[in-house]
Amino acid sequence: MYAASLRFRFIVSSVLAAVLPLPSSLLLAQDASDWRGAWIADVNDTRHVLYLVLRDDTVSGFHCVDCYDPANLAFVDDGALAGAALHFNLYHSPAAAAAFVEQVDARLDGSELVLTLKKPESEAATLRMHRAPPQVVPPPIADSRPNQPDPGRARTLPAAAEIVTADKVLGLWLWGTGPTKQYFMFKRHKDGIRGMVCGPCDSAQDFAPLENISMNGTNFHFDIVHEDNGIGFEENGPFSNVTDAQLSMNELHMTTVASFNPQGRKFEMTLLGPVQYMPASKP
Repeated sequence: MYAASLRFRFIVSSVLAAVLPLPSSLLLAQDASDWRGAWIADVNDTRHVLYLVLRDDTVSGFHCVDCYDPANLAFVDDGALAGAALHFNLYHSPAAAAAFVEQVDARLDGSELVLTLKKPESEAATLRMHRAPPQVVPPPIADSRPNQPDPGRARTLPAAAEIVTADKVLGLWLWGTGPTKQYFMFKRHKDGIRGMVCGPCDSAQDFAPLENISMNGTNFHFDIVHEDNGIGFEENGPFSNVTDAQLSMNELHMTTVASFNPQGRKFEMTLLGPVQYMPASKP
């Protein structure tokens, strides 16, 4: 999932609809590839990002505004694709308010995704979203990937690996510096944990859900999900970067490999956190 200089910039590609023996009015709606991936909308100078994951009749993903802030991250769940309509719920857990569930009905209108959103005890609202323009990322330069692990050495931790618990990993973790710094977020969802990574978090091409999260002793496992982007998507379609990590002090040491080639090249990253997100003060 990493591009040049391993800043793991995501590459967005166009997805072609499969040819199905259906009427043309239902053709796009019946193809999961037309729904999955990142959608954006700008409302009152605020960027909305919706990322949909559709695999094996399961709908998941996330929605966020001011996506650098974990408090603004809501999870897609309870989804179902039926004919030309997609229904799902958004689970919100804002920092300064009670958690709530927002019901969403979605339909495709040409190149747009039209959402009808219903919060508890509120009137329904409509949000029209569209795909972000493709991002062109230069290919990686040969022999310039320092994060490739050396198979002959063990992962170096600052101290002994810790037993992983939810309380130790929930929150915001950071990797890198500058405008392409990565923001990894883990939050509680129902009886488990879900998350998201972005960087920069105002670019829809640079997002991915964190799903299939589990903890087993000192091992912390999660999948970085690519529905319409990432290195290898054009050749292999939707895939995940399968990730295992160890926690030591305030460092989360990750090793990740693409699901379409589990014996292939592995990459390492060290996240720092969890840290407190401090929103910029508004004038």
